[in-house]
Amino acid sequence: MTSPIQSYLERVMRRSGLTKREKAEWIEEMSAHLNDETQSLIRSGHVEEEATKMAIEKFGQPTAIRHKIAKETFGLSIPMIHGLFSLFLIWFFIDLYIVHSQFPGGWYKRFPDFWGYASSIVSAIPNSPSLMLALCVSVLMLFKTRCIKDRASLLLTLSIFGVIWVLMRLPQSFNVNELLFGFRDLTIREPWVSIITVVFIIWGLLLYLWTWNSWVGVTPTLISISTGMWLFLYKFHWLTLFQLSLLIAVRCLPIVILIAIFRAMDKWRYQRSVSTS
Repeated sequence: MTSPIQSYLERVMRRSGLTKREKAEWIEEMSAHLNDETQSLIRSGHVEEEATKMAIEKFGQPTAIRHKIAKETFGLSIPMIHGLFSLFLIWFFIDLYIVHSQFPGGWYKRFPDFWGYASSIVSAIPNSPSLMLALCVSVLMLFKTRCIKDRASLLLTLSIFGVIWVLMRLPQSFNVNELLFGFRDLTIREPWVSIITVVFIIWGLLLYLWTWNSWVGVTPTLISISTGMWLFLYKFHWLTLFQLSLLIAVRCLPIVILIAIFRAMDKWRYQRSVSTS
């Protein structure tokens, strides 16, 4: 039978975004504190059931404790991270509609009287599905990064993609979007596609060697894939299901390669540590 303290701590950890190890560490720490408080109340004359209930009430509401733990771990609360992700995702679909409707200046041009002076503000909003998806991935990576080194690597990766995005917005784009996505008209025959894929793999390996975080290592490739996926949505009408599945599988192949390399490196590190100890 689950004890009241264990049940309470399970509610605290529910949807916390923490790893199993982090949850176990927090539960152990909080459980020790609650048990100490319960024993103190028992020594004061309360029965065990009443003392446990009082200790739990004194500790705080599960939601408030969860938000505090999440903020200490991720730097932001869970609702804030989910809110940012939802904002960028909604923004992505708006931008996708703008591109699909072939209104490069923005959908607000359909309602000039309604927007009035606000049209100048809306026109300044970047209409880029690729940028919004890159931001979505980066926000979700907050759940997979902890230390400053991880976050710095994530910021560096996003900054590099940001520079590429800026170049794409220039009058002379130098076909940077083709270099970024690895596709031209959704084909994979050009030899430079393989070169760019190798660059992303090497980039991920360097990040992994710096942070030893596999999620950080796959971030460049993951952002590249996500920022190119909207093209599939945009041109889905002339793609068969087999073609779409093949294209997605090809784009995800570098991640499979990276994960295999990361596991091999982790195994080598473990064997080396065992042999030296």
